[in-house]
Amino acid sequence: MAYAAYREHPGVPRMHAPMNNHPSPFYVLDVTVCCADALRVRRSIAGCPDAGVVRCEPLLHGCCSQESDAPCVRLMIRLPLARYADVLHRLIECVPSGEIGRLVSWREHLARCGLRHGH
Repeated sequence: MAYAAYREHPGVPRMHAPMNNHPSPFYVLDVTVCCADALRVRRSIAGCPDAGVVRCEPLLHGCCSQESDAPCVRLMIRLPLARYADVLHRLIECVPSGEIGRLVSWREHLARCGLRHGH
């Protein structure tokens, strides 16, 4: 089993979304896996209460930390912080390798997707 604990994705700007008085209780975790494993991850995460895959981006390059140059996807998983350990356990249990990226707030995720004020 091979997992990279952190990988910064090129082209993803580091932004800090403006905070408001009612921050969202959700966070987004970036995970990169081989395309062949993406469906298995999505099904496993769907079984985790309050968590789900909100975005799937095909990557044009292979994942250099994985065992092959197979095409990869970046899954963005929305979860409450209390479910972080459950999500990690499900990931490690259902796919042999991948990259676990940054955990960002829901508002920061919306801002990096081009929604200026996180709405």
